[in-house]
Amino acid sequence: NNHACSSSSPNHLDSLLEPYHLLTKPLETQKDTFLDLIYRKVLSVSIPIYRMKQPSRISEDEFEFALVLVKDLTKSGKASIRKLPVEREKALDSWFIGYYWTPIVMNCNSDNEEDWEHVGWKFTAIDGKQKLSYFYSLMVNYEKEENVDGMVRIGGFKLPGWGASRVIR
Repeated sequence: NNHACSSSSPNHLDSLLEPYHLLTKPLETQKDTFLDLIYRKVLSVSIPIYRMKQPSRISEDEFEFALVLVKDLTKSGKASIRKLPVEREKALDSWFIGYYWTPIVMNCNSDNEEDWEHVGWKFTAIDGKQKLSYFYSLMVNYEKEENVDGMVRIGGFKLPGWGASRVIR
């Protein structure tokens, strides 16, 4: 992955979340896109990491992602992300049952309007039947070894030029 948001960037990935926003209880997932649920400790709290893949009906590449779920983003995180428009029909084909998705991106370098990184998705309840009205999933990189504490880092990948032109500002 080509990462644009380093810790020295004006906006960096760690600014998106606070540990108390992490969702620790698993949510219902779409069966054909769910790969695995693994747990890693962050600040001695065991958090679920969802390993998911895109269904072939959305992307023939069936990209795989590791995600943590958060109730909300930090105030500065919300200010630094933007949404990418997506067709409603595609957005309803969701990893998480009862929610539709919207890709979220972050500008990692305020001096360069092309320097966007795809960091995750916002999931919004389709109706009022869901426990959460919305939540975010953030891409992560994690240590494969189970007993390594705190080795979960927010990830993402640099948005190609065609994607940068679709960012809602």
